[in-house]
Amino acid sequence: MKLSDAQMKKLLEYGGQPQLKQLALNMALTRLKKNYKANPTSAVLNGCTSELNAILEKFAAIMKTDYDWIVSL
Repeated sequence: MKLSDAQMKKLLEYGGQPQLKQLALNMALTRLKKNYKANPTSAVLNGCTSELNAILEKFAAIMKTDYDWIVSL
C-alpha cells in the first residue's frame, strides 16, 4: 500500500470531507494539508507522501478501507 506523489497531491487538494475511518490517519492528513497549503512545493509534497506511506505501511491491516478510498480519488 503505497501512494504516489500524484495521488497524494489529489488527496491534499481534495476539497470535501475525507471519507476516512481511522482517526489517526485523519489527524495526520489534516496536519499534512496545512503544511502543504503553507508551502506547496515538490519537496513538501514528497515529504507528505513519505509520511503518509509510512503510516499506511505500519498500520496496513486497519488502513485498507481508507487506502482504497484514497486510491479511488
